[in-house]
Amino acid sequence: MDTGLKTLDKLIEQHGIRVMEGQDELQSVVYLQGGDRRAVSMKLPFCFYRVIMSKPVSSVIKLHQVYLPYRRARLASFLVDEKGRVMEQVYYQRDSRYVRACRSIQKLVAQAHHNRVQQVA
Repeated sequence: MDTGLKTLDKLIEQHGIRVMEGQDELQSVVYLQGGDRRAVSMKLPFCFYRVIMSKPVSSVIKLHQVYLPYRRARLASFLVDEKGRVMEQVYYQRDSRYVRACRSIQKLVAQAHHNRVQQVA
C-alpha cells in the first residue's frame, strides 16, 4: 500500500479496508437507510445529509469514515451506495500530502465495497 503516509500505510496493512459495519482505530463503517434520522446527530457535512435524506427508505447507504489516530482527527468520509460506488466524499485535511492519501484511500474503499457487492451477487 502506498498512500504517501507511512503510518497510514501501516494501519491499512494492519486493519485492511472495512466493508462490514463496525470500527477500529483507522476507520468506521455505519449502515444507514435513505431518510435515516440518525444522520442529524452524526455531525456530517451538509452534502452527506442531503444525499441521505433524498434516498428512498429502501436504499442502504454506507458511511465510511477514515481517521488519523495519531492526530485524533478525521481524514476523510465517504458515502457508498448499494453497488459499491462512492457517491460523495469529503477530505478533512487540506495539506497536499493528505489529499493524495485521501485519493488513494478512496480508490481502496471503492474497490473493497465493489468487491463485496460482487461476492454477494
